[in-house]
Amino acid sequence: MHFFNRALVDALARGWTLGEVAPLEEGELPQRLWRITQTKPVLR
Repeated sequence: MHFFNRALVDALARGWTLGEVAPLEEGELPQRLWRITQTKPVLR
């Protein structure tokens, strides 16, 4: 598992459409996680 900050999530999503980015924390040592829903745009 990798822990990315929001800026890196946005950078890695370039070229994709971010439908949802929802932060959450999990575990004894709170780690910021992101649940991401994304789609690749259709090229025509």
